[in-house]
Amino acid sequence: MPRRSIAPIPPGALDLTGEAVQRRRHLQRIAMQHLADAGFSELIPPTFEYEEIFLRAAGREITESLIRFLDLDGKALALRYDFTSSVARVAATTFASAEPPHRFSYSGKVFRQGPERGGQPRELLQVGCEVIGDGRLTTDLDIIRLVLGLLAALGLTEVQVNIGHSEILRPLLDQLDLETRASARNAIDRRDVSGLQSLLAQAMPDGSDLLTLPFVIGRRAILDATLADAPPATRNGLQHLAAIDDALTPDERAHVVYDLGEIRGLDYYTGLHFEVFADGVGRAVGAGGRYDDLMGRFGTPMPAVGFALDLGALAGAAR
Repeated sequence: MPRRSIAPIPPGALDLTGEAVQRRRHLQRIAMQHLADAGFSELIPPTFEYEEIFLRAAGREITESLIRFLDLDGKALALRYDFTSSVARVAATTFASAEPPHRFSYSGKVFRQGPERGGQPRELLQVGCEVIGDGRLTTDLDIIRLVLGLLAALGLTEVQVNIGHSEILRPLLDQLDLETRASARNAIDRRDVSGLQSLLAQAMPDGSDLLTLPFVIGRRAILDATLADAPPATRNGLQHLAAIDDALTPDERAHVVYDLGEIRGLDYYTGLHFEVFADGVGRAVGAGGRYDDLMGRFGTPMPAVGFALDLGALAGAAR
């Protein structure tokens, strides 16, 4: 009887060979050395954790994105959804008695799936770092500079970092009831000005700030113009971004844009947050920010900030 053909790999899985492998390993080596030179110690967490670790860190809404399975004792496990959850667990346990700040770097695969899958890869090769136990503005600045320096070390010159701050939109959105807030966030994410206007006409008659701030994007001049008329609740976030801009060099500033309407991650980030874009890649190649509430979910409240880059996406951009 003829042999049956070998089954294809599952949707979202990848076979990498030849140059594709070489590019990723080359970028991985450069990135990890750059982070080591910056004072970060490499951490290699397990490829799988108890499911609860990821849910505790990122919330129940990621349940369908986890690739889960049962241990022999019936407990739910999940492949690594991100590195930050594992880093937080290690910082709260292994390093519980160590003096912060803790500076960890990492590189490896994360595993995610969408309910629709849609042809997106379900395994991503990442590199990144976290600073646990340091809440200073200067550390936020260090992270932005580290991202820009790392991208340059990887050979990427046409890059842009879109920076926002959670305390610009959140105080305004918090004035809405839960249902209206969710609808407003959805409209902002779609950049639907007319839909947001219709929604706020009933829910917040004096909602002019929420109609303008989410659509502000630009460089330092736009920050200054926004600060001039900003409502008091948003000024701390805007001033934080202005202080970061003050400290950047002209070369660094050339790669930075301030996007006040980035709504994704608003429930996770507690201050500065950003996305990284590279010429030739049609999606973000990295993201990061400050998440000061996360460590408290593991029983050890501490400020924290970090970022992760997608080496697979960068492999197609860096030449």
